[in-house]
Amino acid sequence: MGSKHHLIVGGPGTLLKVITTAANINDVTRTLALIDGIPPVAGRPGRPRRHSEALLGDKGYDSNPNREERRFSQGTR
Repeated sequence: MGSKHHLIVGGPGTLLKVITTAANINDVTRTLALIDGIPPVAGRPGRPRRHSEALLGDKGYDSNPNREERRFSQGTR
């Protein structure tokens, strides 16, 4: 038994979101939870940005359904 830490960081290495799961949970099942857990980016006038323009990740987090969901949530579909 063990645990696994899933995390997402910003460009300069700023920690944005952490999720801890059991070690036997597939990484791909946590992808959208990580992305959706990122707080809005504040500082500029207008509606806060929810997602970055680019997302780099380990192969374990990649899947076609996750890519489609990401495209849809950004309104580029």
